[in-house]
Amino acid sequence: MSLEVPLSQQGRCAVHPDLPAGGTCSRCGSFFCADCATSVAGLGVRLYCTACAARPDVNYLEALRQRYQGRRDDWAWVVGGVTLLLCVATAAALEQWGLRATKQSLFTLVLLIPVPVGVAFFLGQRWARHALLATPLVMAVAADALARNARFLFFLCAIPGLLTALRIHRDVRNQLFFRLPVSPGALKALWDQRFNNPMARQALRFGYSSLFMPLLSPLAVICGAVALTRVDLTATPPIGRRGQAIAGLVLGFLSPLLWWLVLLPWLADLIHS
Repeated sequence: MSLEVPLSQQGRCAVHPDLPAGGTCSRCGSFFCADCATSVAGLGVRLYCTACAARPDVNYLEALRQRYQGRRDDWAWVVGGVTLLLCVATAAALEQWGLRATKQSLFTLVLLIPVPVGVAFFLGQRWARHALLATPLVMAVAADALARNARFLFFLCAIPGLLTALRIHRDVRNQLFFRLPVSPGALKALWDQRFNNPMARQALRFGYSSLFMPLLSPLAVICGAVALTRVDLTATPPIGRRGQAIAGLVLGFLSPLLWWLVLLPWLADLIHS
């Protein structure tokens, strides 16, 4: 497809008949003028007419955005579930030990600190995304104020929560739940992760797993072969992951050989020594 068309063969734009055509649509082949030429993120240098560029199968990144925007992701349900468990645990602790004006008794209330943030996060309040980052540290500081003899333990326990909060904060799918602007590159990465030839990803997983469990090597070979036949970079949207499919195939073939020629003799010598 080229924007340069010989004058003798030049047609007219399908939308603006008074304007000469500057090219043809990569999907339907209709003529379009320079004003109607539309590029679509994730499809390289291909140009489309306005009607085809708006189709979900062509503008697949925008369709992906609309599919997930405002809908709860797995992290939202995880945060909501943890919040509910904290409420239940606090209620059970208060029922068992009661609430007294001592630091030890007030320690149970530390579990309630993340509850407002968790509820707001589950409901899609944007401020809760940022508050979630500070919640583990706030809990550690509050616990330290009640029991200073375990300061190191409290802040050590806050590290996994902080790392998880950072991962949630950077997750593209979670950003779509909060209706935040997401770049085409991030959408392309999300598409590749979830929809771009998933059989190739399974082949690579089975390939790595077959190094420890050789019975999985046939699955790696089958998935890799199927994924390799599905690769089509000219499709809309393009189907890739050729490298992962080949890697799964190679690992699937090499794993039985590795066990038969190297690991099994080594284990036999180890047992008989």
